[in-house]
Amino acid sequence: MNVSIELKDLEAHKYTKPQGRVHIKNNSTLLNVRGGGDSLSADFVYTSTYDPNIGLIRLEGELNVVDKPENISTALEEWSRTKEKNLPKGFAEKIHNQIISTCILQASILARDLKLPAPMPAPKVSIGKEEKPDTDSYIR
Repeated sequence: MNVSIELKDLEAHKYTKPQGRVHIKNNSTLLNVRGGGDSLSADFVYTSTYDPNIGLIRLEGELNVVDKPENISTALEEWSRTKEKNLPKGFAEKIHNQIISTCILQASILARDLKLPAPMPAPKVSIGKEEKPDTDSYIR
């Protein structure tokens, strides 16, 4: 599966100065899925919402997926068949992960410019502590 993403609209707002603990929720939503043959296109919206409501980052774009025709056909059938407008689980996971990994970088730049907390956690340095093996992560 090959996924390409093009951003079309960037929106970022800072309502108040961040104070205290801030929770950030990142979300992607697919809209208007269409296609046929070996390709599928969809519009999407990515949002980073802050709690308390100190700001908002919203990105809109279009994604294009090239895959085996049978995978595209199955995805389009599921999208049109389900009331909630779902894609097959594995297919949807790959697409949403690609959207979030692409958009979170742009959202971090916008957050920096507005002096909002970044929508992803910063890595933490730990000096002098013994590293514990993390068996739940593929990154070591």
